[in-house]
Amino acid sequence: MVSPGMRRYAKRTDAQATLVGEPGSAPVDPEALFGRRAPLRLEIGAGHGEFVSQMAGAHPDHDFIANEFEHIRVTKIAHKCLKSGVTNARIFAGPAETFLPRLPTGAFERIYILFPDPWPKHGHRRRRLVNLACLRQLTRVAAPGCRFVFASDTHNYACQVLSNLTLLPGCWRNVQAPAGYRIDIPTRFPTVFERHKKAEGCTIMYVIHERTGSPAP
Repeated sequence: MVSPGMRRYAKRTDAQATLVGEPGSAPVDPEALFGRRAPLRLEIGAGHGEFVSQMAGAHPDHDFIANEFEHIRVTKIAHKCLKSGVTNARIFAGPAETFLPRLPTGAFERIYILFPDPWPKHGHRRRRLVNLACLRQLTRVAAPGCRFVFASDTHNYACQVLSNLTLLPGCWRNVQAPAGYRIDIPTRFPTVFERHKKAEGCTIMYVIHERTGSPAP
């Protein structure tokens, strides 16, 4: 069901469409997308676009690729980018599982997955996005030195991500050792979900790893 506030994004304008990537299975060529070669950042599960629109505006010398499952949210993200004068972002609709394989190997200097659907019930955890298969794809597309940032108020999800990263030996370095994570880091561009969770008094867990030069599995 589409909420009244989201109905205006049901139809995409021509201007919004310029920031939306082509669907399908064809490989994504960032240089062709942006008409230049620049450092690349990736956000998976961009939600309502608060983070990517503000981050892209703060870093005009970088190019941002975002993926969001819901088409109507993709239009909203494009709207936010245009409203902020952001032109260095492209948003792709559809499931991350089919989008990640389209991305070039070793291309990204930053990867963000912020507050993905937690699927908190034990029987539903198999539906979580950041499983081992997803992390293998992120390892493939990350350049050496790439920072991978994961945030969730569901602590067992963050611990699951930490555990899965250990199954990619030599590929990632935990920059928050020895604990392996941090709690309630001040964030410059919080997502709507982060604001809501902090307002509810939830504790946020952040996992940050850095890609090594080891070959991806």
